[in-house]
Amino acid sequence: MILFGCEWCKAIKEDDETWILGLAAESIGITAARREITILPAWDQSRACHPLAVHFCSVEHKDNYMAALFETESMPAETVIKTKAKMTPGGTEERQYLRTASSGAISKTTKKRATTKTRRSA
Repeated sequence: MILFGCEWCKAIKEDDETWILGLAAESIGITAARREITILPAWDQSRACHPLAVHFCSVEHKDNYMAALFETESMPAETVIKTKAKMTPGGTEERQYLRTASSGAISKTTKKRATTKTRRSA
């Protein structure tokens, strides 16, 4: 026996209930990701068993699921959390540690500032 659950609320479908059936797909490329859901016009038992099938008990739950799936996240802002400066023979080296808001990953960038050199007269 196969049980179908709502993707949003996890309710189990009964035999006499009318549900919404769709097929979801996601393609992730190097520069972009693409998601799509095709809502089928009627419940089809064979398509409901498809690995990419999505099941919904109501239109409201379908809309909530699609809104959450297709919600776009803005680009994370980088925030400087620490700056260190060190004098080197070639100039001043400044190292900043940056943290992105969404992933929490820390990356390092290095900037060099030139210092003015004075010549000694002989």
